[in-house]
Amino acid sequence: MIKPAKNALMFAAVAFSAQAVEASPPDAKLWNGTWHLDAAASKWGAPGKEVSETRSYDYSGGKLSMKSSAKDTSGKETNFTYSAACDGKTVPMVGNARADSISINCVSGSEIKATSRLHGKVTVQSTATVSGDGKHLTLKRTYVGMKGAPNEVLQFKR
Repeated sequence: MIKPAKNALMFAAVAFSAQAVEASPPDAKLWNGTWHLDAAASKWGAPGKEVSETRSYDYSGGKLSMKSSAKDTSGKETNFTYSAACDGKTVPMVGNARADSISINCVSGSEIKATSRLHGKVTVQSTATVSGDGKHLTLKRTYVGMKGAPNEVLQFKR
């Protein structure tokens, strides 16, 4: 007969091992490549509508690298980049006026959650998901700290 204390210890060990399992890294076949904003299919929040954006992703060496080139309705161009592992550690983001660092966590091979910060303060939380056929990228983001915490849903195609 197993004693209750031993049962509790076994249960705790199983629970701990289940929590220690990490999510899958990004599926390079789905992520790697260039994505173009479908502005007409996107839903915009208060920070401003983009008329165009091109994003390039590359997952290799355990890191996801992203380069973005965007233009807003006033014609202002923004170019920013980052390269981060899916470990939740904060890394530099270069060229983004709303964020100087980012941390990412991989939920699955097709989904990534990110937290962007400016001077250590969270500014944007986002989820990026690639469709199973690898043809569509949906980027949902919430602007933290802005009145009403505006949300956007950007749609990209290859």
